[in-house]
Amino acid sequence: MEIKKRYHDLQKASQTHLGWQWLLPLCPADAHHLQSLNIPASDEQCDLDALVLSLSKILIDSLNEESLKKLIPYEKREALKDKSGIALLEAALHLNDLEGAEVHITFLRKLQNLRSSGSAHRKEQNHLKMAKHFGVNDQNLQGIFASILNSASDTLDYFIALVKSGRIREILERNQMAAGYASFSDMIGIADFGSTDASVNHDEIIYELQSKL
Repeated sequence: MEIKKRYHDLQKASQTHLGWQWLLPLCPADAHHLQSLNIPASDEQCDLDALVLSLSKILIDSLNEESLKKLIPYEKREALKDKSGIALLEAALHLNDLEGAEVHITFLRKLQNLRSSGSAHRKEQNHLKMAKHFGVNDQNLQGIFASILNSASDTLDYFIALVKSGRIREILERNQMAAGYASFSDMIGIADFGSTDASVNHDEIIYELQSKL
């Protein structure tokens, strides 16, 4: 299926352009979630629930949060240190003025809400609510999931375009430099404060700074 190809394309592009994975590789116990991404053969709610769970595992639970945190501008990291998941991704994209993010953040939030609701409202014809939620005219479950898969593919395409554009790499380098300057400034301050003759061994400080980056 096309979405599986896009997933692998993102992994390859991430490794090539960033040196790390935008989406963490699935562990062996979760590998079936990628393989199971197919439009259900039946119109059973349980099939849709399983596929929504799989998409959530791949697109949300697998976000590389440790690396995404490095996209947060250095001066805002402390305030946003507790962000995770979609909220972290949204902050990383919006704070760097990366256009086009909103539609994909909205989709991921809808997917997460759909996963959370699961079977909670089946007696109230949950599939009709899902159709309205995702703006799908076809109200059968197969049609709903086909629409969700298309949106998921679009989100993967967006991530691939971001990674290949070089913008992410630029942001990482800029933030690393900002963190370096901040650390250097702190070291200079400490050295100045503790020096009786106002002299500072800048070579030693630079060496120590470089070892921390």
